[in-house]
Amino acid sequence: MHVKDIFLCYSTKIVRVDNTYSEPTLSDGVEARGQWAEAFSSGLRAASIAGVVYLAFAAAKLILGYLLGSIAVEADGVHTLADSLTALAVYIGLRLARERPTSKFPFGLYKAENLAALVVSVAIGAAAVEIAWESIRPRPLVVGDPLLLIALESASAVVYYGLASYLRRSRGSIFSSLSAEAAHAFQDVLISIVVVVGVLGQVWGYMWIPSAVGLGISIFILYQAYLIGKSSILTLLDAGDVTATSRIEEIVTRVPGVVGVHDIRTRRAGPFLMASMHLETSPAISVRDADAIADRVEEILRAKMPDLLMVTIHEEPGRPSSNLRVAVFEDSSGYVADRAADAEKILIVDPSGATEEIPNPAPGGPMRNVASMLEQKGVSVAIIGEAGHERLMAFRASGIDIYRSPHVPAIDAVERFRNGELRRSDN
Repeated sequence: MHVKDIFLCYSTKIVRVDNTYSEPTLSDGVEARGQWAEAFSSGLRAASIAGVVYLAFAAAKLILGYLLGSIAVEADGVHTLADSLTALAVYIGLRLARERPTSKFPFGLYKAENLAALVVSVAIGAAAVEIAWESIRPRPLVVGDPLLLIALESASAVVYYGLASYLRRSRGSIFSSLSAEAAHAFQDVLISIVVVVGVLGQVWGYMWIPSAVGLGISIFILYQAYLIGKSSILTLLDAGDVTATSRIEEIVTRVPGVVGVHDIRTRRAGPFLMASMHLETSPAISVRDADAIADRVEEILRAKMPDLLMVTIHEEPGRPSSNLRVAVFEDSSGYVADRAADAEKILIVDPSGATEEIPNPAPGGPMRNVASMLEQKGVSVAIIGEAGHERLMAFRASGIDIYRSPHVPAIDAVERFRNGELRRSDN
């Protein structure tokens, strides 16, 4: 078994070792060039702005509450001050997550970002419980000037809504912690609404209105906290990503030369994906050819899944998939033709075993039209004789692999292919 471990960094550097995993030697950290570096920078900037906004509003509310002697405004200022701590947690989480791997943390500290999201979810959940409790047993608000408090909370709602919108539009919103902080900011909008409704309910004498609104909003906030917390905990526990696993299987099985893939394992670390798999190639090809196929698999996965940070590929011989449509070029006697251009007929065999025999549409001529026709019929493998020498680049351009067979009946050649006995051609 040939094992290939590939570590993908933001600077597109690759470290590959056979059979064992060694600590990556990187000349650039994740703060290097690339889209992820920009996302981290954007996320850190957004977390900093959130912290500054919270601290500014906390200071304003505490000073205003002190000058006016309003306990309600001072209490709201303390709450806003506590909110700034979640922004600090997000900032620290992102700073740790973008650090390069070390000997102590060879897989990086990407999950620090998920841990920060969990902290934010706990803060959101605590606020939801507090709102629910205050809604169940409402107490009269001690408000010297209700219009002042309504104006202050209305202004807070507008600012927090703008902050939540900014965080969601930020390129750093791909990080779960910053996305959670956006939900946290929107939660503050709802809390400000609850305060305004509470004041109006007290002024109008309808205390059941703030209770009903508070309970409804607390349930919504608690559900958001549950979703954020669940996602963070599953990531921290290395839960598999079913969607990513299916996507990897779909991509890999379509790579020419891949016989099969199994034991695909995935896990998330921050916004990144780590995966391992067992890649099956034909037993008739060399180790070098199998390694080239694994290189191609890695290249395609990186192109189609930019969040894939690390992939470990175990190469092993396997039997060609029975799910492939196979075309055999036949001579006049029904045996495998040495050259595709000289074949009189083409036998197409379905995975179910059903066969279709058609005349060679381009005998003695270029194979472009033949390759196009076979591609339209869903053929993945074409079999020709061992003795022939012709370049069949048009087939590979259509995603069709060429296999060489001895001079045997066409249906026997298909069976040999299914058993992994045929040699894949590089010509």
